[in-house]
Amino acid sequence: MENRDSTEQQLRTEADALCRDHRFRRAIWDHFQRPGNKSMGMALNTAIHPNDQMLIHSLRHHRDPNAALSQYYNVALQQHFAAQQILQAFFPNPGPDFAFLDFACGFGRLVRLLTLSLPAANIWVAEIQKDALAFVTQTFNVQALESSASPEQFQAGRKFDFIWVASLFSHLPPGLFQRWLERLLSLLNPSGILCFSVHDQALLPVGVGLPEVGILFNPHSENAELDPKTYGTTFVGEDFVKRAIHEVSGEGHPYFRIPKGLAQEQDLYVVAKSSSLNLSGLQAFRYGPWGWVDERRILESGELYLRGWAASLDDGVLPAVEIKVNGTFHRCPTGLQRKDVCQVFRDDRLESAGWEFSYPLDSKIREVWVEVTARTIANERALLYGGSLSRSS
Repeated sequence: MENRDSTEQQLRTEADALCRDHRFRRAIWDHFQRPGNKSMGMALNTAIHPNDQMLIHSLRHHRDPNAALSQYYNVALQQHFAAQQILQAFFPNPGPDFAFLDFACGFGRLVRLLTLSLPAANIWVAEIQKDALAFVTQTFNVQALESSASPEQFQAGRKFDFIWVASLFSHLPPGLFQRWLERLLSLLNPSGILCFSVHDQALLPVGVGLPEVGILFNPHSENAELDPKTYGTTFVGEDFVKRAIHEVSGEGHPYFRIPKGLAQEQDLYVVAKSSSLNLSGLQAFRYGPWGWVDERRILESGELYLRGWAASLDDGVLPAVEIKVNGTFHRCPTGLQRKDVCQVFRDDRLESAGWEFSYPLDSKIREVWVEVTARTIANERALLYGGSLSRSS
């Protein structure tokens, strides 16, 4: 156990150093889709709290701080891109009284980017984890609301125009799911919007189906600090979500489902407070690019070797990925077969999403800085990888 703890501490130390690296910070900024023209002097803060379960989970899975942080920030960038699209669809010009609530905000994966596109004075955050709430409010200067295990006990003291809830309903058991839905809808202004994410039944393992009620709850999650009886892993069907919305809002109340709208995995549901609001504009929602770098190493021959995939649920396979090696730009075509990607996304268009890249390095070079970017024809970008690779001794 001591060896494992020391290894994880070393990974975390390396991750913290990468967060402070100006090259990594610049890569995050360059991939940030933001309205307006704000300079990096607006203080992009890449510091991550030591207890942030999302980074801890990625570090334990990848055992590589470069890959873990690339994943952490790529999800953050996509979440901001998704939230901004929905926000702009209904509030293209938020006024000084506009109120945005990031409910169950965790350690601020979204907030750190949201404060670069929306004034901090317009942002509230709610979280049940006290250390997370303190970190987010002190680091990003937003307004804090302490959450509760009971929806009925959560007192916001005000109404909101937009409530964003990422990865909470994907963990709630039946009953509590409906109660939180009702409570959050009650906190909206008359023209307000609630957006929340769920695990759709399509994400269930092969051979596992939903019970007749339409929701499957497993009392286990990546967050060991929360009560597994009320925070586990939940899968739902659209019929269940539809019934839940109508139970708390009224039969026929409008909602809009965006399959895999959050990180190309969780479904997003958008619900309007007003029963007359037209949500059809969300049909223009863009997923943006996605992908991964499965292998990244320097071979014994001295070549840099990278392998991965890149695609878009909007456009299918992307023609190429962009690779920077110590700042030198390379364009690497896709076209290699990746049936695994095709199967995971259940999209036949993605079968040739694979790519492979090799590049000879000067023998004097001991370390290289690598960035891999996926870019769509609409100039949407995803940072698939950012970090340094070293020759083995």
